Amino acid sequence: MRIAVVGDTHGRIEKIKKELRAQKPDYMFFTGDHYSDARRIAYHLKLGFDAVVGNCDARKAGSAEKLIEMAGKRFYIVHGHQYGVKHNLQSLYYRGKEVEADVVLFGHTHVPLCEEFDNLWLINPGSPSLPRMGKIGSYAMIKADSQVFSPEIIYLKT
Repeated sequence: MRIAVVGDTHGRIEKIKKELRAQKPDYMFFTGDHYSDARRIAYHLKLGFDAVVGNCDARKAGSAEKLIEMAGKRFYIVHGHQYGVKHNLQSLYYRGKEVEADVVLFGHTHVPLCEEFDNLWLINPGSPSLPRMGKIGSYAMIKADSQVFSPEIIYLKT
């Protein structure tokens, strides 16, 4: 299974829509900030998806956090502003451990990250439309099933 992880699109979805159309993921997780973009991307690409709201979304648009079991893993999805991810990842890491996640997917910083700490993956797809630190848009792609877990950050061509 190929799972795209996207977030922080802020209303600008054309580049990521084109990229995902070419990559053909099986599913999409969206880490917040413009929740409606997740619906639009999924609709245009006919993708199943799960999404959370970010600090730039109306609270009533969706859930602030989700715990989803898929492809043999427990994914905890949250935007990250609630855990101060612009300062450090300690609170987010401990929240991931608390909910017994295998993978924490978050956004908010617009800076991609894909690292494993003590058997807990922390993955931030960055932003395909408003990147910081490097100024190249990005998202994450996870190849996963009961035998394989292989996440990577993918940078968009300019």
